[in-house]
Amino acid sequence: MSFLVRADDRDQVKECCKFRKKPKLILYFCLPVLFFTQIESSFMPYSRIFLPVLLIFSLVQFSSCMWYNLEEQRLEEADYPDEVGEIVVNSCAITACHIGEDSPESLDLSSWSLAFEGSEFGSVIIPGTPQWSHLFQHINTFEELGIRALPTMPIQEEDRLDRTQVTIIKDWIENGALNREGKAYWETQTSTSGGKLFTLCANSDLIAVSDIASNLIMRFIPVGQNPAVLEAPHFLTLSPDEQYMYVTLISGNALEKYRTDTYELVGRVALSASPALVQIGANGTRAIVTHYNTSHDTPKLSMINTTDMSLIQEVNGGTDFLGLAHGVRINEAFTRVFVGAGASDEYAVLEIDETGFKSVIDTYPVDPSSIADTLKPYQLYLLEQEDLLFITCNKGNQVRVFRPETGELVKVIDVARFPRLMEYDPESKRMFVACAKEENFSEQGALEGCISVIDVANLVWERNIYRVGQRPHGVSVDVVGRRLYVSSENTGGQDPPHHPLEGNTFPPGKYNVIDLNTLEVLRDEETEVAEFPNALVVTRK
Repeated sequence: MSFLVRADDRDQVKECCKFRKKPKLILYFCLPVLFFTQIESSFMPYSRIFLPVLLIFSLVQFSSCMWYNLEEQRLEEADYPDEVGEIVVNSCAITACHIGEDSPESLDLSSWSLAFEGSEFGSVIIPGTPQWSHLFQHINTFEELGIRALPTMPIQEEDRLDRTQVTIIKDWIENGALNREGKAYWETQTSTSGGKLFTLCANSDLIAVSDIASNLIMRFIPVGQNPAVLEAPHFLTLSPDEQYMYVTLISGNALEKYRTDTYELVGRVALSASPALVQIGANGTRAIVTHYNTSHDTPKLSMINTTDMSLIQEVNGGTDFLGLAHGVRINEAFTRVFVGAGASDEYAVLEIDETGFKSVIDTYPVDPSSIADTLKPYQLYLLEQEDLLFITCNKGNQVRVFRPETGELVKVIDVARFPRLMEYDPESKRMFVACAKEENFSEQGALEGCISVIDVANLVWERNIYRVGQRPHGVSVDVVGRRLYVSSENTGGQDPPHHPLEGNTFPPGKYNVIDLNTLEVLRDEETEVAEFPNALVVTRK
């Protein structure tokens, strides 16, 4: 009697035991099996002694072989690159940790695709930016490698990752956090059906790109030319066709142009000191930038050809003319530009065409009864069909409404403290104003700020919306999705991050989401971004 294994079966056994890291197990299992194929019936009496021992030995090796195969299969199914998978699967996605539907904070790291679905706090892996990826922050215990978040993971100190392992994860995220096949998770999402939200983070020189459908951050776009120097992006806006995004760098003294689908920098023009806000003309070929300074004989306005990103003309000024120029609006025909001046509490009307600035038509006081620097006009918003120009006044806690070309004051609307940027919703005919320093302990505890809502049809304050983050700064209306996005600086220390951080200069800012139909804050959609988010904009392209 013999233990029979056909030749083709032997090949299947060998195939079963193929795996890179334990080649000797092929011999451990296969040789005893092959040995039994050669046993003759004359040795049967002895086989009663040796057969059980050898079978047990073979089964042990077979089980070991199968265990390693299952481990290899698990790593393959997890779809991380080998080095990354061995760390995440064996240190993070283990029983009672980040695996399965009941994992802590709803974060499942058992596969590459599940990891990109994030946690209840949002994205944990942001390709290209490990410093703002929660996965890296929580495993990092090395100060020189960057930001660290508490609690450190894994929880048990003896299970913590060493420097080599942390560096492997950091480098993987830095290089795009690709899967085993070299595929990027968001590579098919550069033109998302649900649209994208761009959030400018001034103290990080970054723009966060969020997928509106999932509310997950897809990536950060670095802005500026010198990573060693903070260039402080101050404002961003879209071209009329939403194919390009323009960013002012108030410390970098430049205007940059990016594609909204690939995020590629396609142009940059050097400007004079302190470029602040920018608006694009209706045909998309011209931009006008304000300069927030009071120096005499220095530019306060710049006109740029956006096709080749070249400077067309500058307008100089001083304290008494366009000092601290900030808010800017262009009419549809590109014949007038309206500019707010904080130093002199006025707004100016200039005649323009595509060749440059033609003349100053007039300047109008924001408050004829006050002295300069009382109201501090900040942003302008032109509703041309209604013949109304809205101006937020930082110091006056007001929005003042004018007939834009004549300077006639139509209405003074009291809003919450320190109004900044505003945005209009044409469907509800409401103006939403980010007010940074409003205090209302009964509504929001120690948080500062709110959104003041103005009924534009009747030019009256309607209500304040609270709990939109610490010191809201920017607003953006998503007309299609009926959402209002609000960026909050998170300065002043009243809104700690969802996990304590070490190694960062400033706390991360946030954006919140308001349902435009109900005016309710959608608490579950609050999202952390990088430091000091000030402006944001939605695109559906």
